[in-house]
Amino acid sequence: KKREHVLSIATVVMVAIVVVMFASCGSTKKNSSVSITDKKEMKKQLGAVAEVEVEFPCSGLDSDDEYLRVNGNGTSKDKTMAKDRAYQNALSSLATKLAGVASMDNVRVAVSVNADGEEFHDKMVSVSKVVAKANVAGYRTSCEKYTVNPETGAYTCYVAIDFGKEKVVKEMYDGLKNKNLIKADYDFDRYLEMFEKDLKQYEESRQ
Repeated sequence: KKREHVLSIATVVMVAIVVVMFASCGSTKKNSSVSITDKKEMKKQLGAVAEVEVEFPCSGLDSDDEYLRVNGNGTSKDKTMAKDRAYQNALSSLATKLAGVASMDNVRVAVSVNADGEEFHDKMVSVSKVVAKANVAGYRTSCEKYTVNPETGAYTCYVAIDFGKEKVVKEMYDGLKNKNLIKADYDFDRYLEMFEKDLKQYEESRQ
């Protein structure tokens, strides 16, 4: 009887060990099945705030076959001032975009200036600023939206404005040509074709 009693105790201990092992395995399996890249699970398990994708109003609107499009935004407690700042920033974006596209590979081969890097880009910026300034009134508004901060009462205006693409690119071409920066064998049609290719690439790289 004593031997049977010892065996009975040993059996109970073995069963208990097996139960603990299965419970441990089950817990490990459950935890390992949760991906650390799952932001919802991260928030539940780690107490961390999940990242949220932000999409700004009037953004994501690229240029098309007819129009060259730029965006801008401005913030102020005065709604009119917020609007003015948004349009000023959009007009500045036109100069930035023109200079950026003019510095890319396809368009760049049409330019005769022997300069690299920042020096070349600075020459493109100089011409593009003149073109942007000449078009301060030559645009249409394709999007204008407002948000307001409930805590500060500040307005933010978001805009997207369009410029006639061919007109603006022609002014860019003429500006470069007047400074003797365009190679003789590149006419406007050839320059426009290359500009459109680089414009698409430029906008895609900034999405």
